[in-house]
Amino acid sequence: MDQLTEQANRRRAERFQRAVRQHATGSAVILSGGGDLLGAARFLAEAMECEGAEGDIPCGRCGPCRKVRAGIHPDVTVVTDSEHKMISIDTLRTLRGDAYILPNEGKRKVYIFPDCSLLDARAQNVLLKVVEEGPAHAAFLFCAQSSAQLLPTIRSRCTEWKLGEEERGEEGEQAEALCRLLCRRDRLGLCAFFTGLETAKCKREELQELLEQSRRLLTDALLVSYGCAGGDGLSGELSRALTPAQLNGAAALLQTYGQQLRFNLNVGHVTGALSAALIEAI
Repeated sequence: MDQLTEQANRRRAERFQRAVRQHATGSAVILSGGGDLLGAARFLAEAMECEGAEGDIPCGRCGPCRKVRAGIHPDVTVVTDSEHKMISIDTLRTLRGDAYILPNEGKRKVYIFPDCSLLDARAQNVLLKVVEEGPAHAAFLFCAQSSAQLLPTIRSRCTEWKLGEEERGEEGEQAEALCRLLCRRDRLGLCAFFTGLETAKCKREELQELLEQSRRLLTDALLVSYGCAGGDGLSGELSRALTPAQLNGAAALLQTYGQQLRFNLNVGHVTGALSAALIEAI
């Protein structure tokens, strides 16, 4: 299993590198999973500033590449806030204003967020408009062990590149368990699963994370169904067990109820309603 994981991670890295060299990553990017995400973000920033020949990007030899690698390029900012536990609203408002100023010497202004767990919901909402409607010269690179650390509104405006296996944690294991129940169309098992969450007094934030991770597994399976991704592992099993309509319907339910949790503190109500809806969907 470790060897298969290593091979999958290597394929992901190769696809990412090809996309970088072809300028096909987009300007708002989520780099997720394990491994050196900050290093991958710097690699992408080098490519955005590189003055080398096409097909040799980033070249690693030109002045901009060397400056990015050394951390001294004036147009590449690694966003941190040493004075606060989380990245402050003031820091992000300053960044938002800076994004509209033309680059000092490079082709782009690149903002790298090395740890998205330091961006709370309010902070992400400050960034939303500039990520969505900012100037063409601005690029935003978000490093996150899980893209679920970012709000759906941010994720919908970004391209995600998963570079390694995420640290799953308890919610990741539960998400896999839920998807396997869907895969088997185990209706009694689904009832027991959600009843167990309520009995264990699952917290609202934990349930949100579980539903988001489950939704992404179903989305991956949908890509497999459409021939846009390989069919290994749980995604392949789901794509074979459920139709695209069922996968899409279940993913939509998980997203809808996950959003409701932001406004509804009654976890028991959500688990009961979602259990019934998923049973109906499959």
